[in-house]
Amino acid sequence: MKNKKYSLLLISPRQKYINYPAHNELAKIFGKKRFMIPLALPTIASLTPDHYDIRIIDEEFEELPQDRQPDIIGITTIAATIRRAYELGDRYRSMGTKVVFGGPYASFMTEEALHHADAIVAGEAEGLWEQCLEDFENGRLKSVYRNEICGTYKMQKPPRWDLVNIKKIFQVGIQVSRGCPYNCDFCLVPKIFGRKMRYRDIDNVVEEIKVAPSSYLFFVDDNLTINKRYARELMKAIKPLGISWGCMCSLDVAKDEELLHLMAEAGCFNILIGFESLNPESLSESNKHHNKEASVYEPAIRKIHAAGIHINASFVVGFDHDNLQAFDDIFDFTIKMNLPNVNLHLLAAPPGTELQKRYKEEGRLFDCNPELGVGHFPTLHYMNMTQIEIFDKYMETIAGFYDFKNIRIKAEGLFKDGAFTRKGGKIPALLKARLSWITFKEFVLTRDKEKKKLFFFILKLIREKKIAIDKGLGFLLSMLGYNRHIKDHKRNMETYRKIVIAQDKGSFKDIQKLNQR
Repeated sequence: MKNKKYSLLLISPRQKYINYPAHNELAKIFGKKRFMIPLALPTIASLTPDHYDIRIIDEEFEELPQDRQPDIIGITTIAATIRRAYELGDRYRSMGTKVVFGGPYASFMTEEALHHADAIVAGEAEGLWEQCLEDFENGRLKSVYRNEICGTYKMQKPPRWDLVNIKKIFQVGIQVSRGCPYNCDFCLVPKIFGRKMRYRDIDNVVEEIKVAPSSYLFFVDDNLTINKRYARELMKAIKPLGISWGCMCSLDVAKDEELLHLMAEAGCFNILIGFESLNPESLSESNKHHNKEASVYEPAIRKIHAAGIHINASFVVGFDHDNLQAFDDIFDFTIKMNLPNVNLHLLAAPPGTELQKRYKEEGRLFDCNPELGVGHFPTLHYMNMTQIEIFDKYMETIAGFYDFKNIRIKAEGLFKDGAFTRKGGKIPALLKARLSWITFKEFVLTRDKEKKKLFFFILKLIREKKIAIDKGLGFLLSMLGYNRHIKDHKRNMETYRKIVIAQDKGSFKDIQKLNQR
């Protein structure tokens, strides 16, 4: 059967609702269609034997091919895309194509997903995907492929970026480790990849970066620097490659100033840090004990900023100890600590998490459209807030984050010490001209006084050599992208509120009172 050629279609389904942290508007500013595509599909393609003719389609910017029917398709699944995944699965199965689901949603909702697929590859794909294809070729496809023990992760083939329309995306993902020793109740990472950390050989990582189709990368590891020794060696190895990159780390990266310096020298410009909450009781409730308490946040933030690295601060509201005041506390904290990049989410309980298990037992989950699980819709019964209360306050807060007056206040505190003078990657001449024109049009040819004030403040810093030109331009455009997306949310507020009101049955505390009557 190895001489026969098979056609394989790998699909990332389109998402109905997209929240602002996806950076879609920033991608458009750069002339792209999407900021970054899921790493799963080009990785799966790299595991596929040579006798498969592979196509990768990201529905966010591409149409499904109509020229021929594939022999087999693979669809990656998350809650926000599962309805579309099921629709595609049903359609292709009716045509006689074999359908395989992967990704976190199908991995934990296997029985449900099998109504729309012929097979599920649950968890890590290495070894399972190859076996799945072999069984498909021999007509003995099993329903579920699952490893109980995670395999080694020292070597990995480079993702098949040649199958992706790279001109349409801004940056590409890379992964150097799997696993997480922590066990936060709302997180799936230890459930999928285990709690034991596994690392690729650094030489293998370097070779992948060398053949990557972009000099802008994002390390998708849940915590890139948890192993400080490995992280230092990685930084030394990638420094000569001239890349610009972001990553995710826990707050303890700030304890190692040498590592922070190495990261900045190696091209790190942004770290996403999950602060989650300013309330120690909420941190304890979510089993996020490694953050301990918010008092450690302030010195850590200052050290990271002093290294010339932006923080993308992630917060969650909706824990049982939270009320509407939590939004104001987070807002005030971001102003005080000069945090312009803020990802704010409403607490959700994805399938497979300990939180979902606990809330299901408590009767706090309701039959909610899974497409709403993107961070800005309420998807469960909160203890001290109704769905519409938490939604309205959420929308009010994110609008405040990306109001240009507040952005300027944060920028003045963030850039005044001159920590962001290190130049980033080279920008092609045509792209530089495009971005310069957009900046001029949006920040100078505008009636918005606050936008103008922000622009001329950044321009002043550039002239005083307190910020690199590319860093200043990138900051302005990033804030513009966020602001545009928030405006889009506002335009859809009437529709969004109707969705939330239709499912709002009160807070969990209200429901408990009703049940006691």
